Amino acid sequence: MGVGKYAHYAFDLVLISMVLAGIKKTTGLSLSVEDLAEGPSSRSLLSRYLAVGEGCFDYAVSWCRSSRLFRPKNIENFDDLKDALRQGVNNMIDERKR
Repeated sequence: MGVGKYAHYAFDLVLISMVLAGIKKTTGLSLSVEDLAEGPSSRSLLSRYLAVGEGCFDYAVSWCRSSRLFRPKNIENFDDLKDALRQGVNNMIDERKR
């Protein structure tokens, strides 16, 4: 197997770790390392793997914030904010009931 194949796999693993970091940052849900890994060395390896994803995710977010290509969404008025929060909370409650 060539070096390019290993680089591709490494890149894919980092992307998966970044997705898991994004889920953790936006929802508060994190992967249960204790349930996935059997021994202390595998737990340590999995924790370091997830930390790499969090670091890459934080770097990507800071780059987006400093870039002119991305802009924060402005809230037009307070009623729109209340409606969006209410809808988000109701969706979370509905998902918990399932």
